[in-house]
Amino acid sequence: MKLFSALILPCIAFIFAGCNQTASAPTNNANTTVATSNTTPAKPPFNRATEEARLKAADTAWSDAAGKKDVELTVSFMAEDGATLPPNQPIAKGKDAMKKDWAALLALKDVAIKWEPTTVQVSEGGELGFTSGTYTLSFTDEKGTKVNDKGKYLEVWKKIGGEWKCYLDSYNSDGPAK
Repeated sequence: MKLFSALILPCIAFIFAGCNQTASAPTNNANTTVATSNTTPAKPPFNRATEEARLKAADTAWSDAAGKKDVELTVSFMAEDGATLPPNQPIAKGKDAMKKDWAALLALKDVAIKWEPTTVQVSEGGELGFTSGTYTLSFTDEKGTKVNDKGKYLEVWKKIGGEWKCYLDSYNSDGPAK
């Protein structure tokens, strides 16, 4: 037991003493290695109400751009890797596919489109959000018949370069299936 106490207790004391030491300032010695931290700096806090207002404003501005039939401006609200999930059509993935779909829609005769967000939420981290709401769409079809539609939508947004961009856009009509 005396041998145990003589060998082990000094080792334990040495370990605890090492745990309680504070780091000293590095010297200019070329053989000195300085440890660096691998931790990511904390993100600054964000104000959820402010971000939700910014997201709602982005969605409203996007609707205004579509209402003006400005294809380039309309598509600029979408993320490069985003997608549109229209009813009764394949997914339009990527900027080129989304631009093609928007150009076709906005080229319809007498087209008028508008949507309005009724629900806006931003995630705890402030990098993702969603909007949902209602839309109206009207145009004259190839037979000369006026088409009026109204429905609902759900959009997933992500913050890219400090700006809200729509990543996924899904919508469908309130009208009966044809």
